[in-house]
Amino acid sequence: MNHKFSFSIFRLENSFKNLLIFFPLFFSRREILLNDVISLLTGFVIFTIMASICYVTNDYTDRKKDKKNKLKSKNIVLQKETVILLNLLLFVMLILIFQLTNFGNFYLIGYLSMFYLYNFFFKNFFLLDVMILVSFYILRLFYGAELLNITISYWFLIFFGTLFLNLALFKRMIQILVNNLSKAKNNIIRYSIENISIIKKIIVASTVINFLTVFLYFFELFQPETFKFLSNEETRYNYDFISLMCVLLGYIFWTQRVTKLVFEGKIKCDIYTYILTDKVTYLIFAIFSVIIII
Repeated sequence: MNHKFSFSIFRLENSFKNLLIFFPLFFSRREILLNDVISLLTGFVIFTIMASICYVTNDYTDRKKDKKNKLKSKNIVLQKETVILLNLLLFVMLILIFQLTNFGNFYLIGYLSMFYLYNFFFKNFFLLDVMILVSFYILRLFYGAELLNITISYWFLIFFGTLFLNLALFKRMIQILVNNLSKAKNNIIRYSIENISIIKKIIVASTVINFLTVFLYFFELFQPETFKFLSNEETRYNYDFISLMCVLLGYIFWTQRVTKLVFEGKIKCDIYTYILTDKVTYLIFAIFSVIIII
């Protein structure tokens, strides 16, 4: 076991996931104010510290399994005493945050509680582990929304919920294929090639719901009273039809491309690592940003 210290232990590259905290503001029509940005940046730092300690804890718990996992076999693992100390320091930090600042809320505690439940109890439950992984991302969205008192619409929740479900299932599929897990009773995860079929079906169903949500949301923009109970005034945009179609087609192209690559077993690394290094993803994101800004 490698105990050599390195900042890579904390998986700081995963801090990009904490940018979800900014999404409620980014996807709302609210004016972006400096104070709001500072609040979200502070929340981002808090969440990054907490999540990094969670990653360290997870790596220690899975240290034996990860030796056999081709995607994680090179992970550096801290000693037990260090992991315990980091978690104690995290508790102290959270107590101070709740006592002295306005950055402590239910979703912060919710994330940490869900992590411990996942790490020590539910990690080996088929599909339940995936749902908990999805909840980690949803809680980030709600944390950012709570900091700025932004109401998250049902459209927003359904869209990102199904998107995160796909990403979590991609993660499991890649682990199965890269490690060639032929049996469910393996020493890495409670999934095997036998589960690929059901996972693909869930991904397809989730993608259909995801696309349908986008279609209906766009329809609601032009007919505001149609699905009013699913919407929120802060997320009703006034973009023209052509701009919306460009966003829709770009998103469909990106989704089907990544899905196809995963299904064909062509992605040999963690799905989030792939997305962070994928030039096509950055190009599509840049186009989206230009359309939204203009």
